[in-house]
Amino acid sequence: MEGQIERLHHVQLAMPPGEEDAAVKFYADVLGLTQVDKPPQLAPRGGVWFRRGDLEVHLGVEEQFQPAHKAHPAFLVDGLDALRERIEEAGYRVVDSVQLEGYLRCYVRDPFGNRIELVEPA
Repeated sequence: MEGQIERLHHVQLAMPPGEEDAAVKFYADVLGLTQVDKPPQLAPRGGVWFRRGDLEVHLGVEEQFQPAHKAHPAFLVDGLDALRERIEEAGYRVVDSVQLEGYLRCYVRDPFGNRIELVEPA
C-alpha cells in the first residue's frame, strides 16, 4: 500500500524553559540516552535531543508547561532491574504497574513530571 506509516521517528516531550541541564541529567545520565546536537535552525528554541540506536527523544521548551500525566512514551528496555536500580539511586521514584502478558513494566516521572513507561519482554 502506498502512503503508509513505516515506523516512529521520534518522541517529543515538553519541558519548562531553562531546564536543559535537568533533562540531560535524567535522560542521558540516568536513562543512558546520548545527547545529540539540535539542528542549528532549531537550537535557539531551547530544549535538548537524545538518541540511542533508532530511538530519538526530543525535549522541547513549552512556556506554559504542563507535564503529561497520562500520555507517555513506552521505552523498550534490556535489563529493567538494573535500570530501575539506577533510576532509584538517582532519587526518582519507580512505580510498578499492572503487568501485561509477556512484559515486565513500570513507570517513572522525569524531572518535569512527564510519565515514562519502561517495558521489558518477560
